Amino acid sequence: MKIKKSMKIKKSTKALAAAASLAMMATVGLSACGGGSNDAETTADGKVKITMWHGFSEADGKTLESIVDDFNKSQDKYEIDAQLQPWSTIGETMVTKVTSGDGPDFVTTGADNGQGWSIDGTFQCVTDFYDDKDNGTDEYIENVVDQITFNIDGSEEKCGVPMGYAPTAVWYNTDMWESAGLTDADYPQTWDELLEVAKKLTKSDGSQYGIALPDLGWAPFLKGNGSGIYTTDGKVSINTKENKAFLEKMRDFYKGGYSVSGMDETAARESFESGQSAMVIVGPWEDQASTDKGINHDLFPVPNGDGTYVYPDGTKGSNTGSTGLYWWVTSQVGDSAKKQGIYDFFKFYNNHDNQVTWSLGSAYPPNNTTVTADELSERPLIAKIGENTSKSFIGIAGLKGGFGDIAASVDTLTSNTARTDDDIQGLLDDAESQIQGYLDEYAE
Repeated sequence: MKIKKSMKIKKSTKALAAAASLAMMATVGLSACGGGSNDAETTADGKVKITMWHGFSEADGKTLESIVDDFNKSQDKYEIDAQLQPWSTIGETMVTKVTSGDGPDFVTTGADNGQGWSIDGTFQCVTDFYDDKDNGTDEYIENVVDQITFNIDGSEEKCGVPMGYAPTAVWYNTDMWESAGLTDADYPQTWDELLEVAKKLTKSDGSQYGIALPDLGWAPFLKGNGSGIYTTDGKVSINTKENKAFLEKMRDFYKGGYSVSGMDETAARESFESGQSAMVIVGPWEDQASTDKGINHDLFPVPNGDGTYVYPDGTKGSNTGSTGLYWWVTSQVGDSAKKQGIYDFFKFYNNHDNQVTWSLGSAYPPNNTTVTADELSERPLIAKIGENTSKSFIGIAGLKGGFGDIAASVDTLTSNTARTDDDIQGLLDDAESQIQGYLDEYAE
């Protein structure tokens, strides 16, 4: 299940986290990278009790809990209590709980939340977990780890462990594709070719749209086709000729009637799953949803654009966004006996066999590079979308906070581009002013 967009660091939460971190460091000696007491609560049979929070409520949740059960049975030192929480609870009340010492010992949330909370001290870094090669971290996908490697007090630290990393792809209705005379040879290699394919799949009578493309959540598209929103060193880059040209192109596309206008991702998926639209760009959960709705489907990678934005790995042009969920250890753990139990679980969760189990049960591609496509043959499209992980990036990340505010500013820009005739340069000017304000606020 995709994590809700509402999970963000609020201004009040950021301040609370910072204050909480100072209080905890003063009283029990915790820090962003460890410390604290050796005391830990035990169960009736003497196991160290560890509390986990997660937000998976469907098949993915059942799969996760089965892995937790297997871990608990595999050894006699630790007992993990996996607690299902609404994503909003994890995003909005977890900090307060950790501050009072009755929060989770570890939790899953996105990299955007995780960076701010690692800096503020709500989460403690796990670089020492990666330093121990017996934990199997060499088998993790490098790109996924890079996106939770942060500068903490002048030191480069790894602050999370891969949990569920889901790149997007272009899902297409194979019946519509074939009816339009298209074959595998017509898979678009550029963003412009994708738009041209969408035009071929559109019927002039309005009965079929080429693609269900939301006009929200365009951070990856602005990076792949333009100059992005802000640079990797935190400088605003949204108000450029490259972004303006891309937005003008997309306005013409919507006006041409090749996509339903005014959609968010939920509406776009419904359009695809109802047979109204021939393509949609979304994560791996679309496989089961389309199957359930009787839509014959396949996928191909989101094609690159010709953007000037440079990703941290030095590449350009990728339009492939991702939902990046990670495991984070809260600062209430410190160096207590719980820490080793959590690390043992991380190793267990991401080992080869459990990543096969996780992928087949959740639809997330595996975090472990040793898992083969043959081992995922029950769900071949999950293996196929996993091939895109190494070039997929979290759309809005790399800052101390303000992700939700920045995302809202970008959504205003792109939705007004698609839905109105407002001057695009004026929209870019407004977006630049707003985003610069957030960058300044959270730079301190």
